[in-house]
Amino acid sequence: MASSYDFFISGDHNAAKTIIGDALTAEGFTITMNTDGGFHAVRGSTAATVLWGGLAGKKLHMAFDTQFFVDERGQLVARLARDLAVGALKGGAIGASKTATAFEATSHAVGTALTNAGVLTSSIAN
Repeated sequence: MASSYDFFISGDHNAAKTIIGDALTAEGFTITMNTDGGFHAVRGSTAATVLWGGLAGKKLHMAFDTQFFVDERGQLVARLARDLAVGALKGGAIGASKTATAFEATSHAVGTALTNAGVLTSSIAN
């Protein structure tokens, strides 16, 4: 499974960032800005995850980051990434599996939102 996805986006960069933020929010994440201008998306409960691990259900804590940069053609590139080690540490094998599944669903939701807006030119799983 991928640990990151790169989305190559045409058009207005700020509008694309809004689309991505909205897609993450629709998936249940709370968004904060990183110091580099990217997004830090979090959902779930740290306490529930510590207590119940991978059995925390919808309260399983997970966090993904989105970095933004511009490629050589001037397109915005949004890299949605997850930390593979953190999922395993927080919820064991079950938590890692659930985090991986949620990451794939979240990546799909972001790609779908960008496609529906007509701005996604391509994407790469890393």
